[in-house]
Amino acid sequence: MAGLVRNATFAALAIVALAGSPANAQSASAAQDLSYCAGAVAAHANLDVLSYPQGATGAWAPVLGRILDALNREPGVEGMTGRYAASASKGYWQEQPTAQRTAAANECRTRFAS
Repeated sequence: MAGLVRNATFAALAIVALAGSPANAQSASAAQDLSYCAGAVAAHANLDVLSYPQGATGAWAPVLGRILDALNREPGVEGMTGRYAASASKGYWQEQPTAQRTAAANECRTRFAS
């Protein structure tokens, strides 16, 4: 099931990227960066992007909130579409070494939540 959600999410992002205009391509890039970062932060802090903010505590919860808020404003990935993309990204980051996950989360905090 997780693989299906992940594939559907990346397919949705690919559709956004192929929408045609340079503005749409730039927006898709921002959506990809934000979902990538939301996943990295969620995996690092063990937060659930699908149910956020319920149960979200700790220093990383506001960071994830700011990233998800920005993701929610991106065309094509508003609402749960962006959250599904972030959840797929979290799955990817959970499989990565802790040091790599931590470095990505810190970079994302600097880029999107400072």
